[in-house]
Amino acid sequence: MRDICLVRAPSNLGLRPLEPGHVPGTWRAPQALSQAGLIESLAPGRVVDLDRPAYSTEPQPGTRLRNGPAIRRFNLDLAEIVTRALGKASSR
Repeated sequence: MRDICLVRAPSNLGLRPLEPGHVPGTWRAPQALSQAGLIESLAPGRVVDLDRPAYSTEPQPGTRLRNGPAIRRFNLDLAEIVTRALGKASSR
């Protein structure tokens, strides 16, 4: 094991649907990379998984934004995990 923290953050927030009702599939990237051997190649000391946020295909009322509050929440959660991972790494 190496002193690496792998953060898997499945998200498609911020993407525009290709057609009405379509949900972009980029949220599958962490799973696909793991299945392709990323974890075995990196041999991280820790793997942290974020929950996949809900995606809305419709803009928020009165705006052209999709998933604005969800994007903010997801990024704050991700920042907290990265901060903790860096804090642990720098204390060694």
